[in-house]
Amino acid sequence: MDKKNLRTNNLQIRRSLPSDEREQKSLEISKKLEGLDLFKNADHILFYYTHESEVDTVPIINKWANKKQIYLPKLRGENEFIALPFHNFDALKKNHYGIPEPIEHKDDKGYEKKLDLIIIPGAAFDRKCNRLGMGKGFYDRYLSQLPDIPRIALAFEEQMLDKVPKDSYDESVDFIITDQEIYKKNS
Repeated sequence: MDKKNLRTNNLQIRRSLPSDEREQKSLEISKKLEGLDLFKNADHILFYYTHESEVDTVPIINKWANKKQIYLPKLRGENEFIALPFHNFDALKKNHYGIPEPIEHKDDKGYEKKLDLIIIPGAAFDRKCNRLGMGKGFYDRYLSQLPDIPRIALAFEEQMLDKVPKDSYDESVDFIITDQEIYKKNS
């Protein structure tokens, strides 16, 4: 099956999960994330802001915003984003996809150099830590510029496939945390 059809099928599976089940699974995933040394030792973390049926990051962002420096993506142009500091939920503005993001100020730059950890969404994953995103390449372009920063994807177990098609430009992750497992690259 090609990427487009896999994405469509997996997004339908994710959307079909009842909201209370997604909420419970998101909580289990967050607890597993918080238990990882990578998370415990990170001071500067880029999260994604939950969109539609993704693993919910809002509670964990809220929980850690006063203890760690949290960043969120801010779209730039048609196909890229930068990391900007998260201050509070009231200081976010929805982008053209309807996803809340920080407002950029003229002195905002260079935050990528501070990142210790990147938390990533996706449509589908496999046990080798390959990722199928939403098809625009935002994260692939972003991650290709930051090869040494650890990457953790958050997903529901239902999003796991035997194999995700991978092109040369597709960036994998180091870990995938689901409600049932923690998958590690090359294990």
